[in-house]
Amino acid sequence: MNKEYYTNNKDYINRWVVSYADFVTMLLALFMVMYAVLRIDNQKLTEFQGKMQQTFTGSSNVTKYQATQVEKILKDNLSQSKSVKIIKSDKGLIIRVNNRVLFDEGSASIKSDAQQTLNEIVNVLTKIDNPVIIEGHTDSTPIKNAKYPSNWELSTARATNIISYITNTGRISPNRLRAVGYGEYMPIEDNTKISGRMLNRRVDIIVLEK
Repeated sequence: MNKEYYTNNKDYINRWVVSYADFVTMLLALFMVMYAVLRIDNQKLTEFQGKMQQTFTGSSNVTKYQATQVEKILKDNLSQSKSVKIIKSDKGLIIRVNNRVLFDEGSASIKSDAQQTLNEIVNVLTKIDNPVIIEGHTDSTPIKNAKYPSNWELSTARATNIISYITNTGRISPNRLRAVGYGEYMPIEDNTKISGRMLNRRVDIIVLEK
């Protein structure tokens, strides 16, 4: 090998040393963590595992406990009927209210008869500090008028009006609330049936886990 070739290529030839050094450093760090874990007692190991689970999954026993407590508060303080139900979901706990209680057909104006139900819900929400999402849903029956060109606008207006009612009581911080309208695109029953469409017309008040 001539001198010129060696001079031009020695940096290339020695690059593997950098990668090898990085690999050794990572192995050393891994062994140090394993040694530290083996040195702690069982109680600390359990705590360590719990914290790691919470870090990577966003869940913990505390969250499950909080969800159980919130569910108990809702069931103890909210009258459940065919029009109002409490349902567990992946998002949190859903207070599902049928639209017949809240609105007239094709309208986003809250009925006066609905105020008692909404006040009851507000009373429950004051006992907890979880964030809340108000979801408006419709059936698949088309709507098109000057005020609501589609079910998107209608469902969003209904969710927004519920939030306005809740915040106007002055008892719930607006920072806890969000409104969203899904129109007919998140049905829970078959829209080809009258009974299904009645259930799809709803407002879901979702109490999120913290």
